[in-house]
Amino acid sequence: MFRFHKVEVVHWDFWERFSLPLDADVITIVGPNGSGKTTLLDALRTLLCIDCSAGRDYKRYVRRSDKPLSWLRAVVDNERTDSGFRPFFPFLSEKVTLACQIRRKGGDWQRQYLLAEGDVPIENLEEHGTWIGVRDYRQRLEQAGLTQAIRHVLALEQGDTDKLCEYSARQLLELVFSVFGDQEVLDNYQQAKNEQMEIGRELEKLEEELARLGLRLREAEANVNSFREWRHLQAELERLSLEFLPRAELADAQDRILAARGPLRRKRAEMRARHKAFAALRESLEGLSAESAAARARESHLEQAEQAARESFERLRLAAHDAEKILRDKEELEARCREQQAGIDAPALAAEQRAKRAQLAANDHELKTLRSGLRDLRARLAALRAGEKIEPGFVQEFRRHLDEAGIAHRLLTEIIEVSDPAWQGALEGVLGPFAHIVLLADPRDRQRAWELGEKLRYRNFVVAERSAAPAAMPGSLLDVVRFREAPPEWLVELLGRIRRVENVAEGEALPGEVAWVTREGYHRERRGGRYIGVEKGRYQFGEAARKNLIGDTEREIAALERREAQLTGENDALSKRIDAVQALLSGVDAALALAARAAEFARAEQEFPALAEQAQDAGARLADCGAKLRQAREERHRLEKQLSAQEASLREKEGELRREQGDLRAARRQQVDRVVEFRGRRRSLPVAWRGRAALVEVRGAYESAEAVRRDLQRLKERLNLGSWVTDEQVVAVKDKLQGDHAHLEEIIRARRIHHQRHLSATQEARESYINVLRATVRRYSRNVRSLGELAGIGVEVEPPHLINEDLALAQAGLNVKFNFDQKGLIGLNDGEASGGQQVMKSLILLIGLLMDESRSGGFVFIDEPFAHLDVFNIDKVGAFL
Repeated sequence: MFRFHKVEVVHWDFWERFSLPLDADVITIVGPNGSGKTTLLDALRTLLCIDCSAGRDYKRYVRRSDKPLSWLRAVVDNERTDSGFRPFFPFLSEKVTLACQIRRKGGDWQRQYLLAEGDVPIENLEEHGTWIGVRDYRQRLEQAGLTQAIRHVLALEQGDTDKLCEYSARQLLELVFSVFGDQEVLDNYQQAKNEQMEIGRELEKLEEELARLGLRLREAEANVNSFREWRHLQAELERLSLEFLPRAELADAQDRILAARGPLRRKRAEMRARHKAFAALRESLEGLSAESAAARARESHLEQAEQAARESFERLRLAAHDAEKILRDKEELEARCREQQAGIDAPALAAEQRAKRAQLAANDHELKTLRSGLRDLRARLAALRAGEKIEPGFVQEFRRHLDEAGIAHRLLTEIIEVSDPAWQGALEGVLGPFAHIVLLADPRDRQRAWELGEKLRYRNFVVAERSAAPAAMPGSLLDVVRFREAPPEWLVELLGRIRRVENVAEGEALPGEVAWVTREGYHRERRGGRYIGVEKGRYQFGEAARKNLIGDTEREIAALERREAQLTGENDALSKRIDAVQALLSGVDAALALAARAAEFARAEQEFPALAEQAQDAGARLADCGAKLRQAREERHRLEKQLSAQEASLREKEGELRREQGDLRAARRQQVDRVVEFRGRRRSLPVAWRGRAALVEVRGAYESAEAVRRDLQRLKERLNLGSWVTDEQVVAVKDKLQGDHAHLEEIIRARRIHHQRHLSATQEARESYINVLRATVRRYSRNVRSLGELAGIGVEVEPPHLINEDLALAQAGLNVKFNFDQKGLIGLNDGEASGGQQVMKSLILLIGLLMDESRSGGFVFIDEPFAHLDVFNIDKVGAFL
């Protein structure tokens, strides 16, 4: 490597111009901090294209000079080496000038370099050379021996030249390999290996691409299979729809014709029998109508006889009553005579009269109240017999307002009839909470009805939506209910869900959470079970409820009538006694009254027995007429009820007969239509498809045309729901992908073979280069040992374990040990060396890197080599240098 002779700077930092000779073996620059020692070294580093010390660059120094231009120039030797090589060939002179010009351009500083033959001053540089860039200039310096590793050594920071001994064994070995050029070879090998690894990754990517291509190939094969299956399904769909369906429909039409012949014959025979039964029922109805008319005539005759007997009885009863009254008057006058003869106790009679009058007044008040109640009960009974229902007051009030608003409605109790009285109590328990529900005839009235319900605070439902009752499930509670009008849908669902059972055990045997009710009224629902039965007298629904109300009302009327008769008799007796007491108190002579009415009393005594007997006979005749009239009325009612039932049955039978006749006519028309349809279908089919054998064949494959349609529907659903490939190009795509897959597979196989060969070659080449590394280590070991001998320091080097393995090479290190003053070996940085010994170790390690047996000369920058050393150690280190 070349050596410096001198260096010159112009406008560098605060130096206008400065020149320093460097032709001695050791140049020591001494000065206080900030005197410019590191500034001079950074100038040399900039001249050699080396980075300045940390935190600085060349622009920092030229900006301080405040000049547009700065120069750095050095004169170096170009002597021929032992091998006859000149560092700066093709320059043949013994000296070469290195120059760097730093100029401000466009607001920034730029540098350029120049090499000139001989010692050329700054003023004449541009005349003796050509300016080159940083990269070319750095290559020229590397050719002259300034390698990248030496540049790394020269770029050591201030005070770091004595810290090489602080390197680890691995760092020191890397530094040795870098300085001697082996690290670059190792890096090249590693780069080659990395490239092979990259090739391996590329091969893996190709294999991934092959896998993706294989996946696409499998998808293409699946698409081809899908396309072929779709084409097969389309062909099957076409065959079924165009061939089998028409043949199956023809066979079905023939089967329908044959199947309808027997029912038609039977239906015609049934119609003849129905006509005969209808005629017999009509004749029976005519006879029953005649009997009913005769019963009405007998009833009318008996009513007239009963009226005549009643009039005769009333006349005779009144006559007997009048005679009886006269006789009672006689008895009272006789009793008064006896009292008058015995003497009168006036105060006692007055007290008795007051008590009787008070009793009479009380009886009159009770009679007035009782007769008012009787009028209401008789009116209620008449309404019940006329078919009306009796409702609570709040219901009547709400219905009155609905009627005034013109809102047609019915109560739920008015549209329900119970068909099985045995289940009336259980049904009443279920429907009891809904007895006062109001059902609107027109759903459009709901808003007005609800507004009235809000105004009157009607606490029962007002229902607008109703629907026709469906057929009841046998065994349900709905099965014993008949609706006169359409009920609410939710009510039908409620009754339809409840099963009728005879007892709890039967209900518990039902599966799942089924609601049920017993005949006695024990109800089970999802919340549990409870008794809800209603006594017979409290029924609210159907004819049974009306009859119960009629019976209760009649019994209540009879009890009130008995009380009325009792009170009337008591009042008559009280009135007579009051009159008698009044006569006694007034002094009326009873004997004179007896004498005055003696003829009247005698006549009454003579006529009363005959009149009583005649009245009794008339009463018997009236009772007999009444019994016969009641019997005639019952007979008429029975005949009329029977007549009504037969008339309803006749109408029902007539309707059934009419429907049956219509059904027969429709069946005949349908049979004709079937024949026409069969013939039309048969004509539209090819001859080979409509013969007996063809129909038998299609019947063997399909039981009906509906089965063919189900297959068609199944195929259509499969086609519609499935994801099918319908493009026939998928076959060509599959063939193309199959070829690409085979081609890529062959490429990967060939590249894999080449890759393995290259890996083996690289591995073998690095295996061979391990010997070069060992030689480098031996060379460096000789250098540091010789330097140690020169300094009087024992140096031992433990050779690293170098083998051709990445991990071993990455972990290999160079262990250097020193023996100062025969005190024993110490390591690189084990803390046992003094400051001067640390510096000596670092200098030996540093200069050992720069020793080259093939090339003499060279230089090194050592910034502050004597830092922290005393005078003795400075002399020792200086002597070594």
